[in-house]
Amino acid sequence: MTYLEEESERGIQLLMAEYAVNREDALRFIVRDWLGSHGYLALTEDESELGKDTAFDDTETLGGA
Repeated sequence: MTYLEEESERGIQLLMAEYAVNREDALRFIVRDWLGSHGYLALTEDESELGKDTAFDDTETLGGA
């Protein structure tokens, strides 16, 4: 398991609680979202979501930004 700074860990925990997902799914979403938004990964609309069985909505922003 990778451990991050306390502030990052807190953000991951908040995301997990808000969307009722496990750590692996939360990290997968964070990485794909960052890569896609910075042009390193071309995402289709279906790929930009965490998965069909989750509550992630790409109209919402994460972290209150």
